[in-house]
Amino acid sequence: MKLEWRLKQVMEQHNLYKFGVESQMAKDCGFHRHTVGKLLRNQVQTSKLEVLEKICGWLIERGVPAETLPSALFGIRPSGLWRAMGHSKKILIFLGEYHLKGRAVTTPQASPPVSISRHDSVVSSKIIHFLSTDAELRDTRPSVKMLYVPFYFTPGVSDVRGDGFTEDKDRARRIFENMRNDKRPGRSTILIGSQRVNYLVEYMVADLFNCEPFVPAEKEPKVPIYLSYRKFDRLVPSCFGGEKNPLGATNENCHGTYYLDENFKWQFLEWQRRIADAGIVIITREADCVEMAAFGFSGRSTNAIGNALLQKSEDFWPENGAGGSSTVVAGAKEIGIYVCQVEFSEQHTKSEDWAYENFENDVVKVIPLHRKVLEKFLKKR
Repeated sequence: MKLEWRLKQVMEQHNLYKFGVESQMAKDCGFHRHTVGKLLRNQVQTSKLEVLEKICGWLIERGVPAETLPSALFGIRPSGLWRAMGHSKKILIFLGEYHLKGRAVTTPQASPPVSISRHDSVVSSKIIHFLSTDAELRDTRPSVKMLYVPFYFTPGVSDVRGDGFTEDKDRARRIFENMRNDKRPGRSTILIGSQRVNYLVEYMVADLFNCEPFVPAEKEPKVPIYLSYRKFDRLVPSCFGGEKNPLGATNENCHGTYYLDENFKWQFLEWQRRIADAGIVIITREADCVEMAAFGFSGRSTNAIGNALLQKSEDFWPENGAGGSSTVVAGAKEIGIYVCQVEFSEQHTKSEDWAYENFENDVVKVIPLHRKVLEKFLKKR
C-alpha cells in the first residue's frame, strides 16, 4: 500500500489553491516555501506530526471542515489502472462523431447523417461492460457516461480546412475546457480515437506539452510522439501529426507511428494493411482523477489497443508508482505514455459475418516512452 499527499486536491475543493498560496502557507505556518511545494506535488516521503498539525490548523482557519482532517489529506495509490478508474465517482468517455456533409437528405428538415467509428465504438462498449461487471470494482463501481465530439466530414474529401473546421475546433475547445474546469473530485475521462477523429485528443496533447493545438511544429518537435498520415486520411493539422515525417526523422516519408527513444532518436512503426500497425496510450493521474487517451493509427489498431488495456492493464500501470522508469511527476500529476506495436492476426471471417469480428487475436506489444524523454519534453510546459 502506498500513501499519497492530497493537499492540492483539498485546497482546490475549497477554492484555496490560488496564485501565491505556497508562499502564504509557508509564511503562516513557518515552513520553507519549497516544503509546501513538495507537499502540494506529493513529493514528500515522510513528514513530522508538527507539520501535519500546522497544515490542518491553517486549512481549518480557512473553512475546511475540521471533521474531514487529517484523513482528507491522504489517499492510497490504486494498485492498477482500472482500480484507479474505479475509484472515480464518474467516468466520461468521449468519442469523435462524424456529421456527414455532401449527401442528399430526404427532406429539408432532416438532419445530416451522423456516425461513429466502428472500432472506437467497440472499444468504448467493452470498457463500459468491464467497468460494470468486473468483480474487483464492485466496491467502487463508478457511473459511466458516453459523450460525443462532433465534426463535419465529407466522404472522399481528405482536406478538412473548409468552413466547418474552425467551428469544429471551437466546439471541441469548449468541450475540453468544460472537461478540465470541472473540479469536482473523482471525475475521470477516457478519450478514444486519434486527433483525426477526436479533436479532444489534440487539445489534451497540446495542453500536456504546452504547444498550440492544430499547429505543426516549425523548428523542432514539441511532442515526442507523431502520426504520419496516409493520403486518404483526414488531413487534420496537428501538433503531433501530418502528411510528412516529424522534424528530425531521416527515413523516407512513410505512414505510421513515430516515437522518440531514450537516445532521442525517432523510431518508426509502419502501418501495413492487414499486417501491422501501432498506436498510443496516454495516462495522467492526479488523486482520484484519471485521464486517458487511447488511439491507434488505424481503427483496427485502436480496437487491439482497447483489448490490451483490458486484458493486460498492468503494462500501462507500473506497480512501483510515480518515479518508475516509465512515469514522471509533473506538478501533482503522474504521467505515462505507452507506444503500442500491433501485429494483426489473420482473419477468416466471411463477409456476411463481419458484424461479429472483434479481432481478439491481434497481438499488442507495449513500449513505455522512456522517462528521460518525458522529462525533457514536459519541462517545456
